[in-house]
Amino acid sequence: MIERRPLTVHYRDTTFLTNPPPSSGGALIAFALQLLETLAPATLHHGSPSHIQALATVMKLTNTARRDGYDDHLYIDNIVETFLAPTHVAPYQADLQADLKTVLNQDILNKWGSTTHISVLDAQGNAASVTTSNGEGSAYVVPNTQIMLNNMLGEADLHPQGFHQWQPHQRISSMMAPTILLQGGQPQVVLGSGGSNRIRTAILQVMINLLDAGMSLETAVNAPRLHWEQGSLHFEPGHAPAALAVLNSAKLGQICPWQQQNMFFGGVHAVTVDGQGRFQGAGDARRGGSAISV
Repeated sequence: MIERRPLTVHYRDTTFLTNPPPSSGGALIAFALQLLETLAPATLHHGSPSHIQALATVMKLTNTARRDGYDDHLYIDNIVETFLAPTHVAPYQADLQADLKTVLNQDILNKWGSTTHISVLDAQGNAASVTTSNGEGSAYVVPNTQIMLNNMLGEADLHPQGFHQWQPHQRISSMMAPTILLQGGQPQVVLGSGGSNRIRTAILQVMINLLDAGMSLETAVNAPRLHWEQGSLHFEPGHAPAALAVLNSAKLGQICPWQQQNMFFGGVHAVTVDGQGRFQGAGDARRGGSAISV
């Protein structure tokens, strides 16, 4: 095991701690937050046309930035600093603003997996955000250990340059992004998710539901989600018709509505504590989550 310092990013007045390289998930969430920070919180009112358009465009731009400026340089020193540098993010922020102005006239596949997450907070201010994954499993159990090896060499999202391109003696990137949000230097929200390449978009949406829309934790976790990937925009039921109407004029590729909430869109398990020391927990029903107070 290698102990690493967390990736630290600021979003509005909240400090965001998450998984650093060689994991990619945390850096991509941080990049998306830097795009969203240029928008007024009212733009991200859940279910509004601007919310739908902004999220879909941010997901699209983040994937583009990953392809063009991250994956080829994952093992270079200071890749995160370079990737999140204002000079690198600025053109994508401009693209986001241009897209919203053009479309809104405003400035402004289901599979069962084995990724699990647990979020913990206690009254002393200790916090833990832990994501573990076996992928879908390799079907090989190491003799006398009861340990099944993972199948990360078969995870398409972890090999954007194509399979059989992994370099020996280099850790494979991960999309896992266990995350802690700080207020005043103290843990306020602990969260994380399973879901392969939907991990980053699931966590991103719950975070802006909490920070920008002011939702309660349970509402933020249970709110309908969307996910843009490879020319297709997937979204769960529950978005307002007016918000979805904007998709007809947006250049977001194939529109894929789902009939019900689904584990495809991740499973964010989270816990929060407010300034009076009151705790809330929410387990994502999409993945059989639960919250326990002891």
